[in-house]
Amino acid sequence: MDGIVTPEAVVLDVDTAGVASRVFAGLIDFAIQVGLLFVGSFVILLLRSGDSSSATGSAILFATIIIVYPVLSETLMRGRTIGKRALGLRAVTLEGAPLRLRHALLRMMGGIADKFLPPLGVTGMLFVISTKRHQRVGDLLAGTMVIRDPDRTLLPPAVWFPVPPGLEAFAATIDPTAMTDAQYTVVRSFLMRNRELSPDARYSLATDLATRLSATLRHDRSSRVHPEAYLLCVISRYQRRNFPTHQPTAWQQPGVTTRR
Repeated sequence: MDGIVTPEAVVLDVDTAGVASRVFAGLIDFAIQVGLLFVGSFVILLLRSGDSSSATGSAILFATIIIVYPVLSETLMRGRTIGKRALGLRAVTLEGAPLRLRHALLRMMGGIADKFLPPLGVTGMLFVISTKRHQRVGDLLAGTMVIRDPDRTLLPPAVWFPVPPGLEAFAATIDPTAMTDAQYTVVRSFLMRNRELSPDARYSLATDLATRLSATLRHDRSSRVHPEAYLLCVISRYQRRNFPTHQPTAWQQPGVTTRR
């Protein structure tokens, strides 16, 4: 799967940044770094005019700007630098989460290889072109990717489906191991949108999905349990089995009863 896989196992199609946009963003950041280096070197020369240590100070300043600028920018701006912001790009983890300090540090260390290994800059470009998610060395080290216009993309809300009241013991008998990510995505979409369907279509589709799932899971679905309630039991068990530490906002399913 080429997109982002959320903690709910929902696959999101994203537009990864290509070589051209990343090069232009990098050029903007490079110009800013050169400007900072120029101003810093000028200040050092004024403070240490005629001092032989001014060259050492400039070298330290250069290393500091190369290291601190990308790490500080991507940590404080949630995966963006000024260049990325100008081009509508953002670095995120492979799960779509914002970058943390450790990600920014690893990206910076890999970025040194990307930009300064001879021939300069070509290493990073080759990795971006050849990898499936357009990742450079820093992205591969940090487990990140660069995507386009994430603020304009409406991501599906994180939802923690509850077991219907009174069916806790019944849900405990369900082993969701055989349920695939594709089946999970279909059931999740149905439960999120079932209010848009007519009552007959809603019940018919829920029954079909519940029958298919019970066959996949080899679980004897009780005829006394409403098919939507059965789907909630299965999807709840699936989430709690696969993502025990991830508990987003609970969501209540309106109009579902345990009997028909």
